[in-house]
Amino acid sequence: MYVGKTFKFAVLWHFAHKNLLRTLAVSTAACSLYKVWGVTEIAIPFLPVATIGTAVAFYIGFKNNQAYDRLWEARRLWGGITNTSRSLGAMVMAFVPDLQARDELFYRHLAYVNILRLQLRRTIPWATSRENLHQSVVSEAAELGNYELAIKQLFIDYGKMDIYDRIKDRSSIASGALYAQIDTLTELKRAKTIDDFEHSDLVRKITELIDLQGGCERIKYTPLFRQYSIFSRIFVDLFIFLIPFALLTEMSRLGSWQTWLTVPFSLLISWVFFTMEQIGEFSENPFDSALHDTPMSTICRNIEIDLLEMLGRENLPPRLHPHNNVLL
Repeated sequence: MYVGKTFKFAVLWHFAHKNLLRTLAVSTAACSLYKVWGVTEIAIPFLPVATIGTAVAFYIGFKNNQAYDRLWEARRLWGGITNTSRSLGAMVMAFVPDLQARDELFYRHLAYVNILRLQLRRTIPWATSRENLHQSVVSEAAELGNYELAIKQLFIDYGKMDIYDRIKDRSSIASGALYAQIDTLTELKRAKTIDDFEHSDLVRKITELIDLQGGCERIKYTPLFRQYSIFSRIFVDLFIFLIPFALLTEMSRLGSWQTWLTVPFSLLISWVFFTMEQIGEFSENPFDSALHDTPMSTICRNIEIDLLEMLGRENLPPRLHPHNNVLL
């Protein structure tokens, strides 16, 4: 999640340079043909192109609204994971007197949220933008590693490689961690460590996590419907290509040399429309390890600090700070 107050020119150029260079080439060629070579037939009326631009703006607006809903829902789901984690930790502290069992429940939950984070960050080609511009801005961060290696390192850090060897091939390791939590709670109930009501309340918290995880997976594995995503880019590209030819006549009415104003105005209009389209494109998958995505690493670290404080631990991990103005 980008937390800077402004975008540096380097970042803006990173996202816009390909489109601007294409537009510069087309608009310069159009002006040269019209003004230098006298091929006036290439000029087209402005009104039809303006009408197309209006339709494209409405279409992009709809797409961006849907993409924003996905982005905001993802953040709400992880907010729910944070709140449920705190509630679960407080209930375990109150209900479970066995210190070893308490530690097991806490540390398994910490492993769970980090496993879920890594699972959601796996790259799925059809669910990821065809341009990785939004990812390459933060791709050097250590938090964004290979999924298999990151999962293995997580189990190494917790000293649970024996468990890793048993579950590494599961389709959802995170779900297995939640099922193990329920099994542990059931064992505590049978051992009379917790009563039926306490067991029921704790299991209800685990099922809340299952629901929240399901919501995240629904967003991750269901991309914005392709008809909106694909045709949005086609319409924008068509409009950007036509705009220099539509501006030729309009600019030439201002004077002889003003015809060349077609170039800067084409660049400006194309930048605005292409940026709007990019915003929707890059917001479709809020778990894409990119510039504007849900800061899952930061949220997981905050959960870890909260739970370890409940256990009375003193050597707490440091809070994560923005990496190039991006919270991961």
